[in-house]
Amino acid sequence: MGYFIDTPPRIGRSQGVTIFWGLISVCFAAGACYFFWKNNENEQRAEKWQDQMMQLQDRVDSLQAEKAHLQDGLVEQETQVKAHEDLVQEKETELASEELQVEGMGRQNATISAQNQAQVAMVKKFNDVIKKLGGATPPDVVERSGRPVLRLPNAQLFAQGDATLTPDGKALLNQIAQEIGGQMDTFELRVVCYSDTGGEAAPDAPKKDADSSHAAAWDLTAARATALSHFFRDETQLPFLNVTVSARGDAEPIAANTGEERVKNRRVEITVTPLPVPFHAPDPNKTTALSSESNTADADAPTTAPAPTVKKKPKPLTKPADKPPTP
Repeated sequence: MGYFIDTPPRIGRSQGVTIFWGLISVCFAAGACYFFWKNNENEQRAEKWQDQMMQLQDRVDSLQAEKAHLQDGLVEQETQVKAHEDLVQEKETELASEELQVEGMGRQNATISAQNQAQVAMVKKFNDVIKKLGGATPPDVVERSGRPVLRLPNAQLFAQGDATLTPDGKALLNQIAQEIGGQMDTFELRVVCYSDTGGEAAPDAPKKDADSSHAAAWDLTAARATALSHFFRDETQLPFLNVTVSARGDAEPIAANTGEERVKNRRVEITVTPLPVPFHAPDPNKTTALSSESNTADADAPTTAPAPTVKKKPKPLTKPADKPPTP
């Protein structure tokens, strides 16, 4: 029994070419579909990324605007802080200046208090001296500017019309100098000589005109002031720079210059006062600085014509009213 094997029919060349080009067409179609699909996917992805880029750009712009706002606020805060620091520094400077002023006022008050205490002690001491000088006749004492003023009749120190100190007068003045001698470092002993309008002329002496009598009174008190100055310098232990002796002639009368009343004007007044404040010369450097500042201010100021000055008549010198001493 024989067997036969079926063999496929052979494909012709024309059919093979057709199949080949069919396969090529299918491949191209598949590639085109894949390309269009990928292209569409890429476009969608690009649009998505573009939207994200726009959102990110908006976020960046918002952050930059916020950054600029914060920087402006920081600059403003720094300006405020700087102004606050300047104000604090100014207040600290003012406070330091006020503290220095308060400290200076405290020292000044302490100095004034010490001076007041010293004045009170000196016034008490001088009152004690006056009481010791009383004897049978109480001394003539008045209060002037809160300080006692001892009035000694010229007859207790000088002979009538004479400028030489009597022994009793020297003893009296020496007693005063010894009592206050240890406390005169910051005080001044003031002695003023007075007379009447007649220059203590004797009642039976020939009358002089007013000018001659006035000159005689001033000459007499000037000579007596010289004698007193020599006495305090040569015969006492008082610091002579702390002693001031002056002559006033017939000025500042305390009674009428007629009859027996004129005897009251023949007197020597003695008082103790604090020394005047010493003058301190200004610092040349500070003076130069002040002068330059003044010149600058004058240069900047507008020039105006000076106002006319009105001359006033000098007021006559008046003597402060005496008050009776406080008990």
